[in-house]
Amino acid sequence: MKDALLLLRIHIVLIAVMGTLVFGWLITDTYLVGVALVVGLDWLLINLMNRLSDIREDLANRIPATEKIQDRQRTIVAIFIVVFGGSLLCTWFWRPELTGWRLFMQATGMVYNFRVIPFPGGPRRLKEVYFLKNLMSALGFVTTCFCYPLATAGYRPLIGWAAVAALILYFVPFELTYEILYDLRDVAGDRATGVPTYPVVHGTAVTHRIIRGLLIGSVGLLGAAFAAGLVGVRELLMALGPTIQYFALRPLLRRGPNTDDCIRVTNLGWGMLAFYLVCTALWIAAGLPANVFLWKSVINA
Repeated sequence: MKDALLLLRIHIVLIAVMGTLVFGWLITDTYLVGVALVVGLDWLLINLMNRLSDIREDLANRIPATEKIQDRQRTIVAIFIVVFGGSLLCTWFWRPELTGWRLFMQATGMVYNFRVIPFPGGPRRLKEVYFLKNLMSALGFVTTCFCYPLATAGYRPLIGWAAVAALILYFVPFELTYEILYDLRDVAGDRATGVPTYPVVHGTAVTHRIIRGLLIGSVGLLGAAFAAGLVGVRELLMALGPTIQYFALRPLLRRGPNTDDCIRVTNLGWGMLAFYLVCTALWIAAGLPANVFLWKSVINA
């Protein structure tokens, strides 16, 4: 069971699912459970293909369940084709507005994971390109957690476009810290296979500063959006996420994260999202104000 969870990277899937529920609720005032399940399926498929493309690095880094992937490569490709094709057909009839975004998401996953983009010296994976490796993964989460709900809402977010932009600017640096944490775990294999991650290129000390800077920046951007009247206290509470992560990562960074550490931090992430959903639901059920603004910006009125 543990190998199956690691193989499918369920902890990462749960981050995407809970992120879609939280940001989908903020955008539409509805719990988009069906859309979140589609997001979970899309991330399951992307994670499977990512494990397939990362066999060499994962073997070097001794990532659990990698041997199982290596022995079942054709089966995994067949599963991807059947499941994605069948689910896409269902999406077309159920939520046709998601069809284009689902195709875009999987296409992005393909160019990220496999050598299909021409570069001088031959095709490369985007995950082998400095900076783009982490940014493209973060944008994948933006696609599923924001673009899927926005499409469902007819691109008319209840919180306004300025608030959506503010939340994305908060979310991206926060999400990047997860990506970089996994890169710290994988530094030996990435260095051996030539993947230019921040730890490989800049070393551990600089990478730690990058993580801390991103977490501080995430909080600062959300605080600035609140001060500007773009978001309210309801959204500002999300600043607790990177704040908690800042302190939770300190002992892990000092000794160097392993696979269990990365999974625990990811589980903490989706757990915080679930806690936020439960607490806001109880708050509203108690008849308290849905949101409180320092002042309401005309940009988001």
